[in-house]
Amino acid sequence: MGFFDRFKSKPAATKINSADSVARIMVVLECDGDQVLFILLIDDGTINRMGTGAEENEEQDLYIGKSDTAAFQAVRSICSPVIDAWIGGFGDPDAAGKPCKLLVGFQTTAGEESLSQWEYGTESKGPPAEVVAVVKHAVQATAGWYAEQKTLSAGS
Repeated sequence: MGFFDRFKSKPAATKINSADSVARIMVVLECDGDQVLFILLIDDGTINRMGTGAEENEEQDLYIGKSDTAAFQAVRSICSPVIDAWIGGFGDPDAAGKPCKLLVGFQTTAGEESLSQWEYGTESKGPPAEVVAVVKHAVQATAGWYAEQKTLSAGS
């Protein structure tokens, strides 16, 4: 069963005991049914990224490549609060604005997976600060690499 098949209606016990065992980190953000951000970071330096995460994202090209492991290490270093407290599916029953869905997933080298899934609205409070921090760090940690890939692609 993959990340997208693991939605839970309430918090569930995590299978991952420590952020130190995480080998892959995934962030997927949808807004009003459109995917506006996809980031996959792997401990070998592999990066997959599409989009900016902005509500009106226009960037649909997916870039896949390899860099050093700094981006992965930076994001993994702040994952423990999410792994410890926010695994499962969470929805805002009073969501306002455009519907949003955020997935933050973790996988170990042994294949164990944990997922934090959030459904909320653009005018709602949204996920807790610990989850938002992982998303922001993933965007910031891959920003330079992503800009370079767009430049290289435009030049070819």
